[in-house]
Amino acid sequence: MAGEAVNKNVQTPSPRHALTLISPPRAVTYDQYESFIGVGSNIDDLKRFIGVQAAHMQPVLLIGERGLKQEQIARVLHQAGPHWSRPFFAVNAHGLSPDSLHNLLFSPQGMIETVKEGTIYINELTCLPVLLQQRFAVYLEEQRWRQSGGKSHNQRLVFASGINPAERSAENRIAYGLVEMLKPFSFTLKPLRERSEDIPYLIRHLTVKIAQRLGRGQHEISREALSSLVEYLWPGNIDELESVLESAITSLPPKQIDDQSLPSRIRFARLRSIPPDGIDLPGIVDDFERQLISTALNQTGGSQTKASKLLGLRVQTLNMKLKRFAEQNRPLL
Repeated sequence: MAGEAVNKNVQTPSPRHALTLISPPRAVTYDQYESFIGVGSNIDDLKRFIGVQAAHMQPVLLIGERGLKQEQIARVLHQAGPHWSRPFFAVNAHGLSPDSLHNLLFSPQGMIETVKEGTIYINELTCLPVLLQQRFAVYLEEQRWRQSGGKSHNQRLVFASGINPAERSAENRIAYGLVEMLKPFSFTLKPLRERSEDIPYLIRHLTVKIAQRLGRGQHEISREALSSLVEYLWPGNIDELESVLESAITSLPPKQIDDQSLPSRIRFARLRSIPPDGIDLPGIVDDFERQLISTALNQTGGSQTKASKLLGLRVQTLNMKLKRFAEQNRPLL
């Protein structure tokens, strides 16, 4: 029936019980992290990967598109390991200049020298400056040699990369070599569009989480809205889904989230007929344009030059569009 609420009655089987990682003297459960919510095989494989890698301190590579909560996975890996009480550091490579990054990581007072028995997460290995890629290649080779000689090294490095060596070549040889070096300790995360069976469970989990964080009442999802959310391709993956749900929950009193509560790019993503009351074509086009620009900028680490090439635009045109969005107080999606 149209408009029927399905937050409690989604016609999908109950998810399996969350696995628990035991790392004395504590347990780490998966069911509080959206990275591990779902019933697809990729989720099960990820849990097994974490279970195996947690006991060791080899560098780990997470391969996948942005928006898949790679930092969250790195934190779970850290918490499940033997040195869970030691510090966890997340390095945002896009937010620092090359010199600042080099000093933060490789100076005598940098993390590589000073973080012992902790975890360092770096969000985009293959977008690092070439000099830093070279430094990491040398460092990882040194650690491999030291470990083969029986010398222990208890620092864990976790990298994220969009490059999958099984599918394409990297843009430069050093980056490709790094990914190949880490391949034995890598895991490939499927994008959300390839595991739509997980989306209803993610919606349920995120709706409760967001409502609790914002101090809002329970929000239910109509069948029409659920269908639109499952069919959408989610170029921004879990981060985009979370943003859409947070926007709906923030703007609505505790009630049902229906199809009209969703952004037009989602409602009309697979439009087969025009609704009787018509559509807002300029708004849909504008919404879609902002989504494409946001995706391109995220994919290129915020580089307008690279993003403009992906979009087939001149840099000046892209810059003008960004200024227009800012003046109209319409943030990127």
